[in-house]
Amino acid sequence: MHRTSKAVRTFVVLAAVLASLFPSPVHAERVKVLILGDSVASVLRWSPTSMKSLWKGPYDVTLEVWGCQKLVDPGCIEGDAPQASALKLLQKHRNEEFDIVVVATGYNDTGASYLQKSLRRIHAEVTSQNAHLIWLTYRENGNVKIKARQFNKVVKSQSKKLGFTVLDWALISRRQKHWFTGDGVHMNGHGGVRLGNHIRRALDSYVSSATTPSS
Repeated sequence: MHRTSKAVRTFVVLAAVLASLFPSPVHAERVKVLILGDSVASVLRWSPTSMKSLWKGPYDVTLEVWGCQKLVDPGCIEGDAPQASALKLLQKHRNEEFDIVVVATGYNDTGASYLQKSLRRIHAEVTSQNAHLIWLTYRENGNVKIKARQFNKVVKSQSKKLGFTVLDWALISRRQKHWFTGDGVHMNGHGGVRLGNHIRRALDSYVSSATTPSS
């Protein structure tokens, strides 16, 4: 059992004891979340209302969502340097003790075997940080339709082997054309709100399962 479940479970027990002794409300321990994303997920940064549901509840969220981001290789040149990879950004935050890492990047990468190797490296880093990984599947539309379909098979198969959580964005967004811009993959503001809402639901579901005592 990693840090998140232990910390949250400890709080639940403590809160129950204190609630029986004192009438004042007890606030839950904060859950630290890191979201890694490329230009598709960057709607969370440029459209602040997308984060509305994530501002509520026990979550402290750090965004590392940037255009041209790749999984483990440097992205395109921005200014004088290439955009840092998702892995590099994850490593940069190593000492911040995140409980959950959400990965919503990979649209700039190519090849199912590359994705599998990259996913395993990121999962290993998340595990070494004693955090839990939630990985979004890729929208199967536009010029990334074929690649996304291959990527999604990898994500789901690796989830079964490695034990991380899949947020099936491909399934959730499949018939929601009005959430997206003309390319059918990048979100508009409304789609950003929906993305934020579903990330919040995935976080709630995981935290709830992590705090449920095993039989």
